[in-house]
Amino acid sequence: MSKYIWLIRHGESEGNLEGRIQGWQDFPLTNRGRRQAARLAERLAEENAIQEVITSPLARAATTAEIIGAVLGLPIRYDDRLKEYNFGPIEGLTKAEIKEQFPLVWAAWQLNEFWEPLPGEEGERTFEQRIRAAMTDIINSLAEEAAVAVVMHGGAMNTCVRSWLGINERGWRTFAFDNASVNLVQLQAKVLSGLDDDSEQEAFRMLGFVEQGDQVEYNYRMVLLNDTSHLGGLMGSRPAWFSGPRSSKT
Repeated sequence: MSKYIWLIRHGESEGNLEGRIQGWQDFPLTNRGRRQAARLAERLAEENAIQEVITSPLARAATTAEIIGAVLGLPIRYDDRLKEYNFGPIEGLTKAEIKEQFPLVWAAWQLNEFWEPLPGEEGERTFEQRIRAAMTDIINSLAEEAAVAVVMHGGAMNTCVRSWLGINERGWRTFAFDNASVNLVQLQAKVLSGLDDDSEQEAFRMLGFVEQGDQVEYNYRMVLLNDTSHLGGLMGSRPAWFSGPRSSKT
């Protein structure tokens, strides 16, 4: 038995286009970002098992989710816990401005390390705890063999994927997620109430010996990672910290 999560990064925002650190600042989607979301919705319309769309309430994610929901005919659920990391005083700044005004933060970022939180900043531990709590609730509420679309942000997605794959590396730059990219995660039930054998678990399910709410643990399988095949020529901006090459075709 499996559950499926479509983990989706929002379409291109004005902050992405300008190369700014966004955090909790509410940048809207660009025209291209809206078109990306429409392409994304067409892609997800082929996935019949999606039963709900859940999103961060920040405008760039919420608008993306609303475009998806309109095409799929599904209501949108907003969850404050899915918001991006609160970067405090560096929000709204470009790379050059951070390098000049907050050199220690810039140095840590280049090394893919967290830094000592600045006044008004959220902090690594608080951020990761709220993202994991939100995703745990989403997983627990999802029916077997069903799927949910979750629209969120690059930093939050990094936290999810690192946790699911057992990657202990800290920092923001383990994975780079493009705007309107999709990531499909399959959750396969591993342990039911202390049962270790897969066939034994299934037999106990079929016989009704496993009650609803019994403890379930999962193996996480990444089926798709940063898939943008649906975007074609609508590839948008790279994350603000990204400085590597990209194909001239995009």
